[in-house]
Amino acid sequence: MVLNILQKYKIGLRTIKTTLAVFFCLVMQLIFSVDQMHIFYAIIAAIVCMRETTEKSVLISVQRFIGTLIGGIIGFILINTNQYIPYYNEGMYIVILPICITLCISICALLKKQNAVVICCVVLLGIALDPTLNMNNTLWYIILRIFYTTIGIIITTLLNRYLFPNVEEEAF
Repeated sequence: MVLNILQKYKIGLRTIKTTLAVFFCLVMQLIFSVDQMHIFYAIIAAIVCMRETTEKSVLISVQRFIGTLIGGIIGFILINTNQYIPYYNEGMYIVILPICITLCISICALLKKQNAVVICCVVLLGIALDPTLNMNNTLWYIILRIFYTTIGIIITTLLNRYLFPNVEEEAF
């Protein structure tokens, strides 16, 4: 009976590829002594970008990268200008942040990168609502976030392309 249940719920190739991508991100963290929060961004990118084929992974990866970049830029601008917005820290941010979210969504839609919307908004909010970020360290945070997101994307793409090449892809 247990064997029948296990056979019914077997682990698929995408699950295995995703698990390996997470493993390689964590190995990279140990080898290079990367901060856990930074490797978290690589792992998230690896999980989100892993798809059935390399082509699908690359498409979602490009959108994720673009969303991270746009959200980072808008967040950077907000962090560096919020001191000039009257009463921003006293509550005005509840009006400003939704406006920035609208800007994120609009830019992604204008660029026809609808799959970038979620990460764009998440990155913006991560910057805007992080009390440790300020004008002095926001740029470095954005650079590291983009860098480690890219690492996760690269690991996913390499795994998908070279360790688990899809039969459909080899025809191309």
